[in-house]
Amino acid sequence: MWSLLFTAERAANALSQVASFAEAMDLYWLGEQLHQPCDDVAVAHPGPVAAATAVDLGPVSETDGGEGARRAIAGLLGAAIVRGDELLAEEQLWRDVELLTASTASMFAARAHLVGSSR
Repeated sequence: MWSLLFTAERAANALSQVASFAEAMDLYWLGEQLHQPCDDVAVAHPGPVAAATAVDLGPVSETDGGEGARRAIAGLLGAAIVRGDELLAEEQLWRDVELLTASTASMFAARAHLVGSSR
C-alpha cells in the first residue's frame, strides 16, 4: 500500500509542474492528502516500508494536458484503496485498523477530488 501511495504522491507532484497555477495549487493539496497517510504507514511499519519499492513515474507528458497522469494517479489510488480494504478484512491490531481506516478515507477523498476537478 505504501508503494502505491508514494508513487501517487510523486505523480501528483510531477503533474503540478506542468499544470496551470490554479490547477497546481489543487494538485499541491492532493499531494498533501497523500503525504500524511504515506508517512503514517512508514512510521507504523518501517520494516516493510524499507523493503518496499519506491517508484517515480518520471516527468509528465504535456501533450494530453496531464490527463494520462490524472488517470494513472486515480488508478494508483484505486489500487491502494482496494489494498487497504483487503488489509481491513484481515485480522489487524486496533492501531492498524485506525491507520487503515484513516488512510483509506484520505485516499478516497484525494481520488474523488482528483476525478472531480478534472471534469
